[in-house]
Amino acid sequence: MSLPTVNHDPSKQDVSTWVDSKGQDDQIGNIKNVNVEKINDTEAAPYIDNTIIIDEAENKRLKRMIDRRILPLLCLAYFAQAMDKGATSPIILWIGLVAGNPVASQLIRRFPVAKVLAGSMLIWTGLAFWLTFTLSVPPILANRALLGFFEASFNPCLVTIMVQWYLSSEQAVISAVWHSFTSLSTCLQSVMGFGFYHVRNNHAGGLKSWQYLLLTAACISAIATIAVFLLLPDSPTRARWAVEELKTKFVERVRSNNQGIKQKIWKSEQAWETAKDPQVYALFALTFCQTLVIGGVGKFSALLINRAFGFDVATSQLLKIPVSAVGVSAYFLMAYLQQKYEQTFFTMIAFTLLNMIGTIVIVSVPPSDKTRVGLMIAFLLLQFFGACNTATSVVLSRNIAGQTKKSIAYATTFMAWGAGNAVSPQLFWDDWKPRYLPSLYIHLGLYATYILLALATRTMLVRRNAKREAERNLRGEGDAQANLHAFEDLTDLQNPDYKYSI
Repeated sequence: MSLPTVNHDPSKQDVSTWVDSKGQDDQIGNIKNVNVEKINDTEAAPYIDNTIIIDEAENKRLKRMIDRRILPLLCLAYFAQAMDKGATSPIILWIGLVAGNPVASQLIRRFPVAKVLAGSMLIWTGLAFWLTFTLSVPPILANRALLGFFEASFNPCLVTIMVQWYLSSEQAVISAVWHSFTSLSTCLQSVMGFGFYHVRNNHAGGLKSWQYLLLTAACISAIATIAVFLLLPDSPTRARWAVEELKTKFVERVRSNNQGIKQKIWKSEQAWETAKDPQVYALFALTFCQTLVIGGVGKFSALLINRAFGFDVATSQLLKIPVSAVGVSAYFLMAYLQQKYEQTFFTMIAFTLLNMIGTIVIVSVPPSDKTRVGLMIAFLLLQFFGACNTATSVVLSRNIAGQTKKSIAYATTFMAWGAGNAVSPQLFWDDWKPRYLPSLYIHLGLYATYILLALATRTMLVRRNAKREAERNLRGEGDAQANLHAFEDLTDLQNPDYKYSI
């Protein structure tokens, strides 16, 4: 496909020839007499050329290129930061993460995102090596707080990069891919934990089992840091391996996201809008509610399998592998259903109901030699709720626009993620061992709350879409004027073309 010459001055483009050129969206031609605001996206501005038409074959070629060069690095980064949690996971780490999220999100807005990620990974790696050889309590607590603080940049960095490179319609699957590496890291930790359990009395080298786990995590993180620093571009326009024409295609490909690429300038009006937008509070509440459950189930999974269901310690370590496998499957099933039916919130509710069924079985069936296999199957159902984390990330990436607004919304949502993980172990009291029945009753209440929140959020977004469509019809605007404000750094509420994902 021949590519037209790139016009590096957006103000000089002939508006009468502008087209919407997104891969799976309807193409638009001969748009005339359209008033388009000034391009405010500093990163994308030199590479905007609306005369480009990207057909389906070219769109697939570009996506394959992105999948090969960008997605593996996102997965590697997420895998590295997940590795240490199987060794020790005190509350102090999550407190550090909550404190670090506002700082991380503003650094991402202001500085090149890949460099922020690589820098955080570098410091995180150094802290992990230090923790491996730290044996006294005060330095360990300080280290874990710092680990959490620098880990805070990982999730918002990955979501930001995903939005820069992938269409909204692709983000469910992409989010599932890199989130699944948390479960894969759990599988690796389980294998190592099983091995180190049997060599725990071997003092060769003077290292304990948990030190081997942390040392492995630090080494993996060091490799990942080098790869991210050298290979991950800060944006599609800064990919060293892409020629100028290819960069333009990458920018124009994501026009239909209506989120632009990057804008460093802080906009107070966007910050004020974020404070007033109920969608931001809904995302916070959904994330907090979900991690209150998942954080507890993840931390106490070995105890439940071992003490409540009656499996021995070594077997309980190995049984975390099928648990992780079900978790990965749930991620991809969530993504498939989201993409097929375009009903994210209903899919989240369906997965929540599976968790409720599993929890009711565990609460109702006493453990014995005859029932422990059935209890284990019920416990596997509890892994489906974890996939709602990927769905929330997709809702966040699709439904929030404006660089300042995104930086605040990302921070608050991931602060909720850290806060939920910090609080979740407190729902499991020692007095409730070994079955933790009161904890599971609390979880049932959280599932019900989550479903109500999901329904309320969906209803709000449906109404926003309907109102926007009515306003467009009243103005007599058709689809021909869609996505013409994509690079103006408008918020989702300001952009008349914005459509919320439900």
